[in-house]
Amino acid sequence: MGVHGLTTYLREHKSTLSNTLQLPLSHLPLTNGRNADGEGRIPVVVDGWSFIFEVVHCADLPWVYGGEYPQLSQLVRQVVHAWIEVGLHLHFVFDGPYPTLKFPTLISRHTQNRVQNALLFFRTSATARAAPRFLRETAMLPPLSYGVCVDTLLELAAGAHAGRLHVHIADEEGDPYAVALAGRLNAYVAGRDSDFVVLNTEGYLGYIPLDEMVWTAANAGDGDGSVYSLDTEPDVDDGGFKTARTGKARKKRAVADQQAGRGIIPPDDTQGLALSFTVYSPATLAAHLDIPASLLPLLGALVGNDFTGASDVAAAASTRRANLQRLFFERQLTLGQRIARAASTLSGLLAAAFGPLALGVQKKRTKKPIGSVMELIDAAVGALLLRPLDTFGPGEREAVVERVVEATLQYAIPRPPDEEAEGGEAWVSEACPLHVAEACPLVVSLSRRVALVSGDATPEDVPLGKSSKKAAEDSHAAVRAAYVAAYRRGRMNPHVLDAVQSATAWPWLFLEDPDKECVERSVGRPIREWMYAVLDASVGLPSPPVPEGEEGDGEEDEDDDEDELIDVVEEDDDVDPLARLRGALKELDSDDEDGESADDSPPPSVPSTLPSSELKIITEYVRRGTRLAPEEVAVTPLPELLSGIGLESPVHSRTRLPLPPPLWLEDMRRRLLLGALGSDGPAVAALPDARVLGVAALRFVVRRMHLRALEAPGVKERQQERWTRAEARAFLACVRPGGQHAQGKVEAEGEQVPILERHVQLVAQIEAALGAAERLAHVLLLAPAIPSPARHFSGGRFHAMVSGDGAQAGELEEGVWDACVEGLEDAFAALPQRKSKKEKRAKGAVQAAPPARGKAKGGSMFGLLADADA
Repeated sequence: MGVHGLTTYLREHKSTLSNTLQLPLSHLPLTNGRNADGEGRIPVVVDGWSFIFEVVHCADLPWVYGGEYPQLSQLVRQVVHAWIEVGLHLHFVFDGPYPTLKFPTLISRHTQNRVQNALLFFRTSATARAAPRFLRETAMLPPLSYGVCVDTLLELAAGAHAGRLHVHIADEEGDPYAVALAGRLNAYVAGRDSDFVVLNTEGYLGYIPLDEMVWTAANAGDGDGSVYSLDTEPDVDDGGFKTARTGKARKKRAVADQQAGRGIIPPDDTQGLALSFTVYSPATLAAHLDIPASLLPLLGALVGNDFTGASDVAAAASTRRANLQRLFFERQLTLGQRIARAASTLSGLLAAAFGPLALGVQKKRTKKPIGSVMELIDAAVGALLLRPLDTFGPGEREAVVERVVEATLQYAIPRPPDEEAEGGEAWVSEACPLHVAEACPLVVSLSRRVALVSGDATPEDVPLGKSSKKAAEDSHAAVRAAYVAAYRRGRMNPHVLDAVQSATAWPWLFLEDPDKECVERSVGRPIREWMYAVLDASVGLPSPPVPEGEEGDGEEDEDDDEDELIDVVEEDDDVDPLARLRGALKELDSDDEDGESADDSPPPSVPSTLPSSELKIITEYVRRGTRLAPEEVAVTPLPELLSGIGLESPVHSRTRLPLPPPLWLEDMRRRLLLGALGSDGPAVAALPDARVLGVAALRFVVRRMHLRALEAPGVKERQQERWTRAEARAFLACVRPGGQHAQGKVEAEGEQVPILERHVQLVAQIEAALGAAERLAHVLLLAPAIPSPARHFSGGRFHAMVSGDGAQAGELEEGVWDACVEGLEDAFAALPQRKSKKEKRAKGAVQAAPPARGKAKGGSMFGLLADADA
């Protein structure tokens, strides 16, 4: 992630580019770093996704079973608590919706890290793929890790570490947001992305790689500051002989290993420990490369970053256009050499333009002076290109320059308003810590419905009067405010808004059988269709792009067919016969200054919903076979979906238009959620909130697999997708709140749990349903009232249960199983009957009898043929 090769370059020049800091527990005015006022604390902005990956990597949590979320939650608590104890003031920042420019990188990354890893797993023998080395090399992040981590952080921020822990969700890409926030707080940024040493702003102190954070002993036995120094016995004595390790010595080493910690994960005993970390400063890197710090983003764009991929499918088809680095650098150059070449090119251009001999040199070496950043980019591209300029086609060189400019602009950090220039934790506006409301990308993307209602009326619009239009505008503005608040509090998955900002969806792909249909398509998509409908009714989805040439073709037709006869009658047929009446009603409503009389009795011609002239389309990126492919999904209008579950939308008291779902009463929103999951029954409705989402998601999967089997009764694969009652009970036991204490034995023997393909597929199905159901609950503003059960789910425990005879599932709370099977009595698959050894022997004896009788009768092969003819 980040600038290509920059992480390696930093490590190769670590002694020159970095400095090391150490935070002992005693550096604060109060003991153990506890200072309620935050005095003396060091603010650190943590890249949230880097934190999740680093915790999972350092803990080496089993991923193949579907995730060990209770352990992940506990590790997050442990790391955060230890960081705060050594004096850090933490601000976690998570990425927002994906920017369009990053789509090519996302497609490549998802294909390589998810689709290909799953393919390799299922194409490897059962013995080889169970090896620890294979599992480490093909590791995938479990799909529900984000929600578990954020929920844990929010719980800590509201409780034990209130005031010293904050959670932020960026408007779009998280890296510029994190650095901008660090600039306001005079803070460091910790992460695993080299972009943090390229981004720069006033007040930003530098980049801390998470993998270079080390826990050390402040009071070690030999004073060398390492926890490994607890074992002080020499390896070789004065005579050159190696000292034999006694049991006591081995015990000391075991204790030292227990206290050492694993990366950012602190040891169990935190007494006398300190945190050491490395800091890389953008100013130091720029000085080392002999370029201004403000040009580091341009350097990153020239060398290659996450935004320099092909901007469209056509560009991706051409290797030269898809990979800028092949245009700039020879293949034999290492990544570090590429960075050095790009930096020296920029340095030379600046020296030629602004150096002591700039005037004379510039006339000889450059055709036109460099007076702006655009001219510098153009000159840098021209200097780096390996091919002669006369070999480029028309506009090809300009396209390369444009892509470099776009990749550079992604590093732009907005300057705060003058009145907020002093920084601090105070937000710039109520909607955003960094932007005024009018300039906040999040607010702008959620204002589509508000702008639609408040805009000028067109013949296709609903004829609302001033006060009615104001009421409708207020409704959608209230939805926008509620969504912004939920988003900022971390109660809405940011990738829900991918559909709102770019009309795309990127379901989290995980381990599943590549020979079967993608579970995000068969299981997750029907739930996401509800989410799209709710979003469209609440804040609006983007309209599909107009096909290229459509408007131009119309103009050409008009120019070419000036003498064409126009059917006046046909044109008149398209006119709304009630247009004059609606116009008169609108004028009457406009003349009413108070705006009350017209709203008290709305005209009967007002439709029940705001019509949309075009069908909304969401492009989902899901697995198709062994590749990631875009698939268009038509958004079904919400009233049509509601009629399918027997639910009717409440209407506004003045406009008589349907209220957006986020403004419904909580009971109605809950019914919509359960209806979308096929669980709007009395038994499920009576469950505690902590059990609702898990039971409803399981019911949805069981029903979905049953219906798929009925659609293709002769397809064996569809029949094998169905769940058994024992498997359903095992899942419910694994997501039982407070049931983590039963996982100890399973976790201790996790390596012995067999990895069976059926069980892997079951986990993929249920996690796809849970992930989609979580997001539907988010857009209905039901979180955290209806929490996700993911933090209780242990994939290893589930695999262990379904691998046995089902007796390990344990007891369920009263009513949970009844709610699960309500109306689904025939949807479960029957368990295959296991035959005893006696039955097998008896069956074998019966099968062996006919040949013996045939041989006695015929006595030869001809006798057997005679028996067959008979």
